[in-house]
Amino acid sequence: MNQSTQMQEGPSPELIRAINDLLPAYVAYVDHDLRYVAANQMYVERFGRPEQQIVGQLVADVTGPAFENVAKHLRAALAGVTQHLEPSMISVDGYRTLSVTHLPHRGEDGRVLGVIVYGYDITEQRRAEAALIQSEKLAAVGRLASSIAHEINNPLESVTNLLYLIEQTADEEGARTREYAQMAQAELARVGQITTQTLRFFRQSTSRQTVDIAALMDSVLSLYHGRLVNSGIAVTREYGADVLAICFDGELRQILNNLVGNALDAMRDGGLLRVRVRVGTDAATERDGVRLTIADNGIGMSAATQLRAFEPFFTTKGIMGTGLGLWITKDLVEKQEGTLRMRSREALGSVFSLFLPALDSAS
Repeated sequence: MNQSTQMQEGPSPELIRAINDLLPAYVAYVDHDLRYVAANQMYVERFGRPEQQIVGQLVADVTGPAFENVAKHLRAALAGVTQHLEPSMISVDGYRTLSVTHLPHRGEDGRVLGVIVYGYDITEQRRAEAALIQSEKLAAVGRLASSIAHEINNPLESVTNLLYLIEQTADEEGARTREYAQMAQAELARVGQITTQTLRFFRQSTSRQTVDIAALMDSVLSLYHGRLVNSGIAVTREYGADVLAICFDGELRQILNNLVGNALDAMRDGGLLRVRVRVGTDAATERDGVRLTIADNGIGMSAATQLRAFEPFFTTKGIMGTGLGLWITKDLVEKQEGTLRMRSREALGSVFSLFLPALDSAS
């Protein structure tokens, strides 16, 4: 049989197997009994065992403790629903993170015959993303440093002056001395507040907790007090009563800090920052929760910029921007199981709407 005749009849099983074994991906086929029918070389090597200990074997016997989670997705795929998951699994070279798709394989009559399992290793990608997130957190420290130094310097200067006046005051009643001392105490309290809010901002959240969202928003705004005054930016607050949410406190602070910081960047010549906190319902999912709105009347964004706003490394701030703020913000919002929506018009400003669904404290 010549080569052209062979090509007309289709590739041989040997050629198909060779192609599958050369793919830089994990490929396997599972039937309705949740048994492996086929697996390529990379899939076999991931488990570090001979092919005959995988092909023909039950998925439960091969995957071990991870079976229950895997089986749930396989059964959904056998029911006709494509599944995507990112399991962390033990391999011959340690724990690896995979991006896996369970794709229903249908016959000509549309009936699902089995499941094609396709996956690839994203361990290094996830590690790189984690490094970028840490890098952005460090950059946030730098961006806040000058504002915090300014905020602390002002009350410290006032305390110095007040203590000097106390030293120079010699009136017998001591009324003015007490007044100066009270003013000094108020300024020192301001320093303490700034320090406390800063420490809270950088504290890592290990579990969800009940948070007063209005108080959290105020604590973030307090870090920008000096910048707001110096830039001529007015703030209006619309807070509902007792708006509470169960969330990761530190990460929500970072989300709000990024959104407020971007709003101030858009109003370099002054403007109005509007913040709103209220109980609401997400129209898309009909879930109850809390909605936070941060709006500015700054320079706004073009349609092209809006399309790329959440892309990593995309920035309109030149060398002053990392292009990671909104990308990481979106990732943190998704970790909170929330949604972040944006609308903007050039020369009119931007509005960011953050929705946090109501969650059980045990989740």
